[in-house]
Amino acid sequence: MTSNSNIVQISIEEMTSNSDIVQIPIEEIPDKNKKILEIVCSPNLKHVAALDEDSNISLWSIISEEKLLTKVKTLHIGEIWTKENGEKIFAVSDNKYVSISLNRVSTYNFKIVDFEAEKDILLTFKDRQKEIDYLSFIDNGDIIMVNTKYYRAYIFTSKDLVSWVCKSMIELKYFKKIYITPKGKLIIFNDTIYEISMWDIEKLSIKTRILIDWNYTLEFIEISGDEELLIVCAKNEETEETRLYTFSTENRMNLAFYTTELVIDRLHLVASKKGERLLYISGEQYNLMDPYYLKNPIDASKLFKRIQIQRLHEPYMINSDKIIYTIDGKVLIENLVPDNWVEYLRKELEDTNSITTPSKKTIDILTGFLKSNYNPDRKEFIGNFLKWRLELDHKSVRLTVTDFNYRRNEWNPDNPDDKKKHLDIFPSFYTDGKRFILYCEVLENDDFITITRIGVIIWTFKFSDIKMLYYWNDCDCRLDKFDIEESKFKDFIEGFEDYRISGRIRILPASNYETICKNLNVRFDLMEALLSSNDGKWIRYLGQRCLDKCVQNDNHMISKISLLDIIFEYFDDLSYYHPTFMANILFRIRFVVPSTILNLDSPHLSSYGRYYHLSKTSSLDILISSFRDFNRNDLESALRPYSPYIQDDEKPYFSQNLREVLQLDDEEQPPKELIKDSKTNK
Repeated sequence: MTSNSNIVQISIEEMTSNSDIVQIPIEEIPDKNKKILEIVCSPNLKHVAALDEDSNISLWSIISEEKLLTKVKTLHIGEIWTKENGEKIFAVSDNKYVSISLNRVSTYNFKIVDFEAEKDILLTFKDRQKEIDYLSFIDNGDIIMVNTKYYRAYIFTSKDLVSWVCKSMIELKYFKKIYITPKGKLIIFNDTIYEISMWDIEKLSIKTRILIDWNYTLEFIEISGDEELLIVCAKNEETEETRLYTFSTENRMNLAFYTTELVIDRLHLVASKKGERLLYISGEQYNLMDPYYLKNPIDASKLFKRIQIQRLHEPYMINSDKIIYTIDGKVLIENLVPDNWVEYLRKELEDTNSITTPSKKTIDILTGFLKSNYNPDRKEFIGNFLKWRLELDHKSVRLTVTDFNYRRNEWNPDNPDDKKKHLDIFPSFYTDGKRFILYCEVLENDDFITITRIGVIIWTFKFSDIKMLYYWNDCDCRLDKFDIEESKFKDFIEGFEDYRISGRIRILPASNYETICKNLNVRFDLMEALLSSNDGKWIRYLGQRCLDKCVQNDNHMISKISLLDIIFEYFDDLSYYHPTFMANILFRIRFVVPSTILNLDSPHLSSYGRYYHLSKTSSLDILISSFRDFNRNDLESALRPYSPYIQDDEKPYFSQNLREVLQLDDEEQPPKELIKDSKTNK
């Protein structure tokens, strides 16, 4: 075997028992002219596999704090298939297994190689499957594979990393696109109803169901490391606009969307534990946005210049705030997100957008609160670009914010008449404003945390307005007044230590502060509270706001349809006590379902698709799929003697029946044997 710069001798002893796997000794100097086509990393970022143009796969190990990855081994694998679905099968595990797509028909169309032992991993499918379209190693060591012909998923597991068994087969039903997450969830897109569903295939339970607007087609997705935030990129083929959506997988809520004329090539969620941002890349344009609001994109070109990459080119990966890329046949890794991330955003990138995700400091403040000495005379709290002030007396607690002007390099002057920058946060039921605040501090993301007699509140300055970002109270779902001397409050605060250790806390937009105060002693949820108080005005207002988010200016915002759950969860009570309100809601939505035609006047309860459920593969499912193959293959030869009659122009219906039997699409042609030759009339 030769390379462009060196001749490598391969002895018989270096070849494994499998004739199409050949070990290549690690070259001291990588071939600069050898093009790397693709790189993939393992679920927990332990290893990287690189595929080059000569069908060589090299395995690299990631060693902490080292920029250049350590090459472990290179293997040459014959018959590699890199076109079409090849990139959906190429993967590497934390245990140094590599999967690759093969250009084969009669045997398996993929191979899994144990790089340590230099031999194939043998798998046995219960349904004798030989073709796989998607393969992924997940973080618990299992292998998940998907076949698109039969819409079937397979889960393989191993206790000793030697023998593998298929522990589960799942019937997926129809889908247009499918994604396998590192934690083993399946994200399925059904283009007949424009639904994206996320499934736990171990439990066969659905985690979330969301809808995108039916005049947009799904391009690709990005999911956060904790799999609680889903970013969707979709395209309108008619207008050629691209739309980005942010969904919460926990509550199915569409948090934000953003429309652009740019063609989006990549999406990445970065800095989830420091100050989350969505990085989107279009050509050589790099932009950052707050994923919870998707407004005001910030130029992030400096972020890539900082790591001294002259020109970023494929292949490269961004994973866990690190960027993995190739130069001259070598694989390198660098931190994309600096340690002083929030300061870097504010000062270097001039990003003044809110940082919604709580920082580690937020949790540290809560857990360390009981041991600290608070200075009640402190009135001003200065952050990177916001300055917060408190003015307290017995009857009011006034919160004021001042923002920093980076162009003039000074704080903007305080305007007492600007009501958006002033807010009285003192609830009317409380008697002493001076004792209302227990502790407060500015966070590193410039939000302002206040521990008060009614709970923990985080304030933010968004769109030139002070807004309550989040509210925490004790866990009995009631907004009771806190008593700092009680052990109950201690338990509540110390409970955040579990969140700090696990890193499992994600802030979502919360209710209006005035609404919180008004319903302070009411058990939530909100619609139930409004029904109990028989507040028709607020019921109409809440319902109208939910509906307006679903249908805006005749653009059918189906992606926000989950908001209607707030109304229809109480359908019976609202219909009985507020029939006019419910009649108006039903009239406005008219049960319109997805259609490819914008502003379609759809018939009542018309249907364009089905909602599917996953199930275990049964023996009957396997039998039906086998019979389906018999239909398509063996029926052709059985009907061959009757082809002149089948193709008779006077019996077109017979030809159509055959098309249905053979399950041919309108564009798909019947077998050549069944088509009459116009010259020979045979």
